[in-house]
Amino acid sequence: MGYHWIVLFLLFFFVPLMVFVLRQAMSMLMPGFRQFRMESAVRKTGIGVNADIIYRSKTGMIDGENPVYRLTFKFVTREGIEVQSSLERALDMDGFIRYAPGNVVALKYDPTHPERIALYRHDRPLILGD
Repeated sequence: MGYHWIVLFLLFFFVPLMVFVLRQAMSMLMPGFRQFRMESAVRKTGIGVNADIIYRSKTGMIDGENPVYRLTFKFVTREGIEVQSSLERALDMDGFIRYAPGNVVALKYDPTHPERIALYRHDRPLILGD
């Protein structure tokens, strides 16, 4: 009889608990993984442009002891279309100063979907010729 109760416990309590925990873990990991894949693709095939940081807001998440901020950028594509797009980044104190609203950064955008952007690894404003 004892064996029967253990099986019922595992079936009705432990298994649903593990499913819940795994779903929570996946919901935390998947957005970051998707953003990483999208940014990697944009870094390979994107077009470089200087962008203005127009807004920075705290998301409430923490990544490795650093708060995560949503940075909103404004830039003009080669076609002359003005685009606003956002990225989430964990910022230390240097990053907090570097990515302040009003600063200019270098990023790449996907020419087919300009709202998809990626920051350069060591971003400095680009010197673009005519």
